[in-house]
Amino acid sequence: MKLDDKQKRLGQEPPKYLNEDFFKAALEDGLRDMRVDIKKIIFSESSGGGGENYCSKIYRAKALYRSSKRQLDEELALIVKSIAITPATQFLEELAVYLREKIFYFDVLGKLEVLIGDGSKFGAKCLYTTREPIQTIVFDDLTQYGYKLASRQSGLNEEHCVVILKKLGKFHASSMVLAEKEPSVREHFTTGMLDENYIRTNERFISFMTLQCRTLANVVSKWPGYELLAEKLHHHCDNIKENLVTTGRPLPGEITVLNHGDLWVNNFMYKYDDDLPTKPIDAIFVDFQNSFFGSPGCDINFFLNSSVQLDVLIHRREFLIQTYYASLRDSLERMHSAFVPSFADIQREIRARELYGFFSSYAFLPMVTMKKEDSFDISIEALSDQDFAKKKVQLMFSSNPRTTDTLRYALRRFDELGIFD
Repeated sequence: MKLDDKQKRLGQEPPKYLNEDFFKAALEDGLRDMRVDIKKIIFSESSGGGGENYCSKIYRAKALYRSSKRQLDEELALIVKSIAITPATQFLEELAVYLREKIFYFDVLGKLEVLIGDGSKFGAKCLYTTREPIQTIVFDDLTQYGYKLASRQSGLNEEHCVVILKKLGKFHASSMVLAEKEPSVREHFTTGMLDENYIRTNERFISFMTLQCRTLANVVSKWPGYELLAEKLHHHCDNIKENLVTTGRPLPGEITVLNHGDLWVNNFMYKYDDDLPTKPIDAIFVDFQNSFFGSPGCDINFFLNSSVQLDVLIHRREFLIQTYYASLRDSLERMHSAFVPSFADIQREIRARELYGFFSSYAFLPMVTMKKEDSFDISIEALSDQDFAKKKVQLMFSSNPRTTDTLRYALRRFDELGIFD
């Protein structure tokens, strides 16, 4: 196997288990081929931590191979996602993220894409999964088809929001129809990252959420005119465990869709117009480890509060929700769904889940918007050190002016909606 020069310089040798036998097994499984001969594996710069991936280690590799089917030398770019279970990442095991993502890619994704019936792709092709020696999933690398990430620091402009919300409407709609046809699909996606049992038993998680919420309250207390709001935030913090349970708990009679469950800028990739390289024409989701059946208000509020530029949030919020709804409605009608919610129904779902947006705004937005130079050393492992975590969380709220500006607006809005009362 061969490493590229950049990786050699950085000392980023891939782990020993990512060897020729691993890639042979991955390609034979993924390509449904009796025999694949690996000619060469070229690793490029790996990522994970660094403010881009917090829970997993991501490796990029190009496989040069010959398949017994075609008898041609071919190449395929791959993403290898590994999750080592350590004391710091034990919560991922408790949340069953590896199993959930595996079930999504192998048992659900293809059905959703067949149901929508217009050629839409919701996720990358998953070629292979293994638990040995550590939990690892291999995907087709979307960058080889022209997809790329938008800037998490800048957030999304209106054009980018429209593309992802149209795709989200289709995704949610096809999941509603799938659940009508196969009710058992829900069994594997009952809770997301705000699982009640997990919140009540994982002290490490509660400790970190408290740190983020308390830091926010302290920052807000120094803003003139926000003193009363800061008190409400401190009170919210005092009851953080119950408030998080309330945030994630299903509500009686709510409309349910398969939520992506972690809808921030780095969890979808955009394709751009050939002639206008800044014009997005499609988006594909990545990372389905937190997906769950619940109110569409969860995904929408999480997205709006973590990923959207402030001027778009202030002036175009209603338009964005209408865009999402039109896509959801048109998709459901095209699939002859037994139930098509009204726009007022969706507005009610979003209003009922504003707490989910608040959770996104203090637990994700500050981390998502951090400048690269401030976030390069962040990972779940690193944040398990309390002193490091305190220093970094403080920095999260000051690294990027967008964070402060967005929070000034969002917190006032949440307060006016009465979510802290």
